Amino acid sequence: MKKTILLLLALCITSMMFADNFVMVKVKDQQNLRELFNSKDINIHYYNDNFVLATAEDLNENMILLDDKSFEDNDLYFIVYCEKENQQSYIERESAEVLFSNEDLLIVKPLGENLNPAKNDGMVAISNQTARLAQAHRDFPTVTEENQAVRDLMNEVEIENLTITVQHLQDYERRYYNSTEAYAAGEWIYEQFENLGLDVEEFEFKHGVNASSPNIIATQWGTKYPDQYVVCGSHYDSYSHSGMCPGADDNATGVASVLETARILSQYTFDRSIIYCSFSAEEQGLVGSAAYAKFCADMGYDIVGYFNNDMNGYLQEGSEIHIDVIYPDNVAAIGDYYTSLAGVYFPEMQVRHVVFKSGDSDHTSFNNNGFMGIYPFEDNEYHSPYIHTGNDVIGASVNSFEQSERFTHMNIACVATLANLSSEDVMENEYNNVTIFPNPAKTTLTLKAETAGVKEAKIINSLGQIVKEFSFETTTTVDIKDLNNGVYFVKILGDNVVTKKIVVRN
Repeated sequence: MKKTILLLLALCITSMMFADNFVMVKVKDQQNLRELFNSKDINIHYYNDNFVLATAEDLNENMILLDDKSFEDNDLYFIVYCEKENQQSYIERESAEVLFSNEDLLIVKPLGENLNPAKNDGMVAISNQTARLAQAHRDFPTVTEENQAVRDLMNEVEIENLTITVQHLQDYERRYYNSTEAYAAGEWIYEQFENLGLDVEEFEFKHGVNASSPNIIATQWGTKYPDQYVVCGSHYDSYSHSGMCPGADDNATGVASVLETARILSQYTFDRSIIYCSFSAEEQGLVGSAAYAKFCADMGYDIVGYFNNDMNGYLQEGSEIHIDVIYPDNVAAIGDYYTSLAGVYFPEMQVRHVVFKSGDSDHTSFNNNGFMGIYPFEDNEYHSPYIHTGNDVIGASVNSFEQSERFTHMNIACVATLANLSSEDVMENEYNNVTIFPNPAKTTLTLKAETAGVKEAKIINSLGQIVKEFSFETTTTVDIKDLNNGVYFVKILGDNVVTKKIVVRN
């Protein structure tokens, strides 16, 4: 198994800024948010539409002081989503100092090694890393009518596959982020991606001093723009106070949607690369996704958009299938893209942009690292009441696989459209009638011509250097195990000169 080392020490050091005061600053509007990010007086660690959490050497009248010794004796602060009436019992149970509270949440400083979420809510870990304001670096496609090829992909979704995945993950009974069961679940997810022929890796990270089951990251390389990425993800860990946390709706349903998306899309080629993620330690404060999103930002990944899959199997009795989409205002462009696609493919379905006050999910990790990300959710007000309990199982908590199917349809439509489905499954030269496959290639590359005649071929690296030269008439298979991972060009000299791009991942 491939393993990614989280971050170089130098990157960690240079991204940190130590200051005396940990503060909250209320956000007035989007212009004010941009001004805060441009200010040299504060270092922002987290943002949403309502406030930022930052460090500052000097205080002013707009700042609420939370802690005058920021990150001095603790690595993390936490936003804990907890309604007012439950906050006192939460504090009595957990070892934490309350720095701020309102009707919906607490901001706390942990006093011990472990901090747990409130019963049916979530939390966000705030580390001493600099946040990045999410921005769109290109326009999202304007879709006004169905693409039959995309509709055909959506029609390949099988409810049986979604059910099998949810049942399998539920059967682990507890997928607490550092449990034996979580590691086993991660290995199973790894195998599912690997069986699809994807490039899979374990992304290791820690939660404080504790080891965690790894993120599982699978990549399907684009044929035209392999260095541009469309990402969809879910978390596979679960949580409850009782110890039994089958996590069917939260979040085996999201994992099932991502695996089914990968099963279908991996059979086709796309211009852009697609990354399929399964994160761990989401329930501990979005820790796994934060580690991966920061890594992507530090490495300069060009992520076009992130689509989160978290809880899509519970439908309140009497309700029609609908989707609530959660995202901050500054990523409205990708939210509008999602809504417009839903209007084209499912015009009868209600899609609402909502403000979620009861929790958070992994899209926030991408937004806080500068990437456009959204969170389609089963319902803002009437989501499953069984999450974070031993009753988060098929039947009670996952009662509508038809709704899970619809969420998967939408995930496929968004990813396939943005990644740009290629019109050909293999690269075909319409002049020389030469096909080149597979692409991406690992150990060998095959060239097949329909017409006779000697053809000269060259494989050229991204620096313009010729790394292989050969000739062939109809079919040849070239050993490329000695080539480094990366983008190459195959130049074919025959009746016409044609150059094709390939990606090598061995």
